Amino acid sequence: MVPIILTLLLSWNLIVGSRGFKNSFGVTSRKTRHNEWEIISRFAATARLDTDSVNSGIEFPPPLTPIQRTTRAIEFYKRVLPVLAAYKAKEFELRIRRETMREEIDEMAEERIWKDLDEWGSTRVAETIQEMKGFYVKTGQVISTRVDLFPEAYTSKLQQLQDGLEPMPFELVEKVVSQELLDGAPLSELFATFDQKPLGAASIAQVHRATLLDGRVVAVKLQRPNVEPKLQGDVANLKRISKALAKSLPVDYYTVFCELGDALTNELNFLAEAQAMKKIDLAISHEVDGQKSKRPVTIPLPIGELVSQRVLVMDFVEGVPLNKLQQTMKEKGIEPGTPEAKIAGRRILESLSMAFGRMIFGAGFIHGDPHPGNIFIGDGGKVSLIDCGQFKALPRPQRVQLAELVLAVREYQRSSDKELPESKKELVRLVRKFGVKVREDREQDDNLWCSVALFLFGDADQKLPGGYSSNELDDESPIKLVTSFPQEFVLLGRATVLLKGIAKKLDVPFSLANKWADGCLLSKDTASNPTLPLWGKETTQVSQSSEGGEIKEKVRFKQVTKVLKDWGRGKKSRFLERSVKKLPPRWKNKVLEYKLRQEEKKDDTAK
Repeated sequence: MVPIILTLLLSWNLIVGSRGFKNSFGVTSRKTRHNEWEIISRFAATARLDTDSVNSGIEFPPPLTPIQRTTRAIEFYKRVLPVLAAYKAKEFELRIRRETMREEIDEMAEERIWKDLDEWGSTRVAETIQEMKGFYVKTGQVISTRVDLFPEAYTSKLQQLQDGLEPMPFELVEKVVSQELLDGAPLSELFATFDQKPLGAASIAQVHRATLLDGRVVAVKLQRPNVEPKLQGDVANLKRISKALAKSLPVDYYTVFCELGDALTNELNFLAEAQAMKKIDLAISHEVDGQKSKRPVTIPLPIGELVSQRVLVMDFVEGVPLNKLQQTMKEKGIEPGTPEAKIAGRRILESLSMAFGRMIFGAGFIHGDPHPGNIFIGDGGKVSLIDCGQFKALPRPQRVQLAELVLAVREYQRSSDKELPESKKELVRLVRKFGVKVREDREQDDNLWCSVALFLFGDADQKLPGGYSSNELDDESPIKLVTSFPQEFVLLGRATVLLKGIAKKLDVPFSLANKWADGCLLSKDTASNPTLPLWGKETTQVSQSSEGGEIKEKVRFKQVTKVLKDWGRGKKSRFLERSVKKLPPRWKNKVLEYKLRQEEKKDDTAK
């Protein structure tokens, strides 16, 4: 219990091991709302959407000074350290009662003690994070998604950090959009309607539904005016502390926070996000070998040039966030654990794993923030991946290295007892080659190097060699013994572990190595033939020849047949789904149970 809470409370240790996980939704406290109203009060009365012009500008605050950053850090620890002290005191009390007073404490009684303490501690921590916001919101979001690691009291209370709470006043929304997109003109110059109530309000931005003058329904994302200084200040704090204490810390957190700082800079620039949306869409719409294919997930795209550094107009996405899917399914009479729920979970995970496989091993351009609040599920299990503010580009040599590592993980998991030593030796070689470093006293421990690879890319139920634990907060977790990850591994490792976490939450057996094996083989096979990036090809499909005529890309017969096959499979699938829905409950369950068994059998065959 204590190691879990310790990780929760120390913000630079809160990034769960050394992967530097970082999410993008949060909340706004009363204090933030007060600050926003202070911004509004500097200007003239707010203009209305259908009448007045908006002429006043919005001031975006400057970065925090070193003194302000230090004050924030002290305030955070002042609030949360008493929680840590309470857990340590309770642990000491229980030990005294058992060892000195010879008191017998049954398991249920001890569980109640810890549950009461979890309730108190989680309330205090959640309130602190909501009050202080900034990067502390990001770290709290990690906890809320890890139901496999943290007490229910913490995950449930911090769940609200994934949801929208207390939005910016609409008067401020109007001013920001007007200033960024319309040079001070009223919103009616661009929008026929603009919903005052946001679809979601997060720590960095909030999103509104609107209708353009041409009738298209869009989502408008705008940044909070006072958020950037706190976020950048908190990360600067973490970088300064981790660098100063580098020799005392077990992990190279400075590298992690440098990566997070770069990702945060991109996330605060909506122009970079708009470009990333287009690249990620191209990545998932092509196979690893570059052949165009049906998209496994939907990426909302920017609308024309309606984007600035702080406002982004994009496609509107229908659906339910993954973190609310179970509740929605229950409302429709679909209980967790039933064949229907498991089949839906498999489809979601299949779509996500295919999309990330194409991003990583094909285009080498990765969505870096796949937490449940950024994954929307629409009708028929259609998956949409939103919020492309965090991303990572992987050069070709690193994609090939990664492909080799994933294939080696699959080979290890398939190995017989006789083949295991050789498979382990290959895994150790590849992890070392990638630049991972471990504690000096464990450098010769092949089991540790092997466990690092299996932790990231192995099956969820894969036993780690050498007695290492797959629980990343356990003292024997291989991740706790890693002192340095290459920066490329930070967001990538986060994506893989979160995919495995989603599988656990949906109760779906999942093997990354098996899902990505074909893409890894293709990535290796095409490594010696560098090609133009997908975003370069897209813009040159119709170009001018030297004589002034048009050169159009030829449509290949293979592409046509593939499109027809995809269309046929989709048509058949939709027909079967409609037919199954019309069956009586008893027969419907039998059909779904049969389908689930077939899918499980297919997975077993692939292993």
